[in-house]
Amino acid sequence: MRRHTAALGLLFTVALAATASGATTKTVDIKDIDFSSPTTRIHRGDSVRWRFVDGDTPHNVTSRGTLRFRSSATKQKGSYTVRFAKAGTYRYVCTLHFNMKAKVVVG
Repeated sequence: MRRHTAALGLLFTVALAATASGATTKTVDIKDIDFSSPTTRIHRGDSVRWRFVDGDTPHNVTSRGTLRFRSSATKQKGSYTVRFAKAGTYRYVCTLHFNMKAKVVVG
């Protein structure tokens, strides 16, 4: 019985550590010529996935600032993901629709 209790305790500890240190991915939809979230807040090591769901309208995700990222120039379907390793604010736009602006805040 002690062995089972100790094994269960170890398994619980490992599961908690994995959950606490596990990176997550937040999703931003690109639809109706807009980003679904003007500000996406994540932790260091997390990712943001942009989903292109605006039908036949092409879009892209292009960073403005020091961290450089850019999806394909004219994407209509699928997704694009970036992992953020450093804290900071990362602004991005769709260069095809300059009114589409948003940011990722990494804490």
